[in-house]
Amino acid sequence: MAGSKSSLTGEDFYGPYDAQEFAKEHAPELGMQTVPSLNVVYTKEKGYVTADVAEKENLHCLKLSGTKFRKMLRSGEEIPEWFAFKSVVKVLRDDMSRRAKAATVGDAVAA
Repeated sequence: MAGSKSSLTGEDFYGPYDAQEFAKEHAPELGMQTVPSLNVVYTKEKGYVTADVAEKENLHCLKLSGTKFRKMLRSGEEIPEWFAFKSVVKVLRDDMSRRAKAATVGDAVAA
């Protein structure tokens, strides 16, 4: 199923910097300034680099979709540190646990 960023075939509807260019173009009429952000990827060969460098040097980019990340988070699978710091994963899992307990307590009270 297509998400908001890509088609059914996985082709992106827009480029990595299109949203930034759009914001920059319309910043004056909105009375704001934009802060550019680079499209950073993680590669086996060099760690974190910009996507442009990875493509130019033909580096192997490691990817983890948001869907796969959430599945791994829920199942307790190890999350690669290149994707998320262990401290962040712990906070997310602690919050998921807290929410699950609250929902269970809420179900018990409603019964």
